[in-house]
Amino acid sequence: MVRRWVWRGDGGTVPHALADAVADLKVPANARLTTRYWTDEYWDTRPPKAALHIYPPDVPFGAPFRPTPFRATFHVTASGTTVVKEIPFAYRYVPDAFIGEKRMEINVVPTFSVRATPAVAVIPAMAGAGAGPVQRLIHVSVTNGTKGAAQATVALDVPAGWTAEPATAPLGFTHEDESLTVRFTVSAPGTVRAGAYSLTARVTSPATGTTRFAEGYQVIDYPHIERRQVIKPASISVKVMDVKTTPGVRVGYIVGAGDEIPPALEQLGATVSFIESDELAWGDLSKYDVIVTGVRAYEKRPDLKAYNRRLLDFADAGGTVIVQYNKMGFNDAQYGPYPAVVGRGRVTDETAPVNVLVPDHPVFHVPNRIDASAWAGWVQERGLYYLDEKKDPRYVDLVSMEDPFKDNPGVKTGALVEARVGKGRWLYVGLGLWRQAPAEVEGAYTLLANLISLGAPPVTHPAGF
Repeated sequence: MVRRWVWRGDGGTVPHALADAVADLKVPANARLTTRYWTDEYWDTRPPKAALHIYPPDVPFGAPFRPTPFRATFHVTASGTTVVKEIPFAYRYVPDAFIGEKRMEINVVPTFSVRATPAVAVIPAMAGAGAGPVQRLIHVSVTNGTKGAAQATVALDVPAGWTAEPATAPLGFTHEDESLTVRFTVSAPGTVRAGAYSLTARVTSPATGTTRFAEGYQVIDYPHIERRQVIKPASISVKVMDVKTTPGVRVGYIVGAGDEIPPALEQLGATVSFIESDELAWGDLSKYDVIVTGVRAYEKRPDLKAYNRRLLDFADAGGTVIVQYNKMGFNDAQYGPYPAVVGRGRVTDETAPVNVLVPDHPVFHVPNRIDASAWAGWVQERGLYYLDEKKDPRYVDLVSMEDPFKDNPGVKTGALVEARVGKGRWLYVGLGLWRQAPAEVEGAYTLLANLISLGAPPVTHPAGF
């Protein structure tokens, strides 16, 4: 709704005085939700095409954001001269006493904002064969965008043959911006075939008639920028993969700069526990079969550097340590079991052929056979920050690869390296598994399953097996 209002003052303007005018305005019901206006061909298509942006013709080329439609035009006439000034509406707020006042343009959000997690779910196809339904927990959070109390209903749309419990759930909001979360148990039949599936959360409300809400928004707000938001569908991508898993593997995870490997491990059936500083310092690490350090953990975790000896002792006693890629913080001291440093080696072509150097190594066979298909469909790159080629000979390179680009010549090693330590193993993984997991690359999940299986307890077979 657009209303025109004019302030003329009482008997004319008053020099050096402020004048206020109040207008009752409403955002039109069909207003476009505020979000980015371009399409990113890399992330918005599968398989990805190219890392380029597609801009719509109705936005000035190169504009960082679509110009706001909520603007006021002032016509000021003085001494016969009229000056016209157009100004965007702005909202003033104080997010933090130490930051001070900030301003933002008017953002249009859904009446009910819906968010479903996790964004990606993986089901090993073999897990359910003949063993009944396979279940995953899905959380749906709904935020009330109305100006007061509201009633709504949330449901989860699932593929044919799948079930969601509960089928629907009522939501009773008492005020604006209140959020409520419902936990759904989604069951896929044990005979589900490998492939891509989708779950979508939807919200309806008596106040909005037949309108269905299936989108949410992510706020991006830092002290040095204006608050912005991105609209995201309340959908979950489910990938049923032909991946065998070793059940019951106990993984201790040391979080680094942040990645999606922990949920990926959980999707594969591993029990994942996060190792905090106290446990790393003096806790019982023998309860784990595998300890994994997150991306760039030696850069982000001073406690990991301080207590790194505990990981080497864990490996020496028979455990498996998997160190994901690190930058130069790994070179501050000798954190590997033998002399080695992280170099700047990388392979940026995600289709570069991978040469398996130790074909009989269990990481390529147990519980999954790693063949050429495991290296297909990768995104962005093969990996980066490999162990330098001058590493101690007790490190064994398991793969090599080479970029086809003339600016990055030569065969690269150090992407997947193993060192035997006492009764156990220490592995460095420069392969970009942390990028592949959220992109649902099946080969990456297959390799992850095999990596954690290196530390799985031995299977006791009956006599005569």
